[in-house]
Amino acid sequence: MPARIGPKKPFRLFIAEWREEKGLTQQQLGDRLETSDVTVSRWETGKRKPDLDAQAAIAEALGIPPADLYRHPAQPSADALLRGQPKDVVENVFKMIHAIRR
Repeated sequence: MPARIGPKKPFRLFIAEWREEKGLTQQQLGDRLETSDVTVSRWETGKRKPDLDAQAAIAEALGIPPADLYRHPAQPSADALLRGQPKDVVENVFKMIHAIRR
C-alpha cells in the first residue's frame, strides 16, 4: 500500500475572521463572489473547502493576498507587517533577522 501523502493536520482557512474584519456579512461576500451565502457558510465552517481559484477570488473580494487566508487577521505575518514600509525599513529588518540567526 502506498504511503499517504498530505498534511497530518489540514490547513485552516480564516475566511469568517477576515470577512468580519472587513465588516461584511456572508451575503455581502457571496454577492462579491457571485455565489450564495450558503456557500460562504460552508467554506467558513469547513463543510466544503474552496479550491485554489475560489481562494484567490475570496482573497480578492476581501482585499487581501491569498496567503493571508491561512492566518488570523489579529496575527499578522512578517510580510503583512512589512507591506507598504519604506525600502530602508525592510532592509533594516532583514539585517536584524540575519544578525539574530547567526
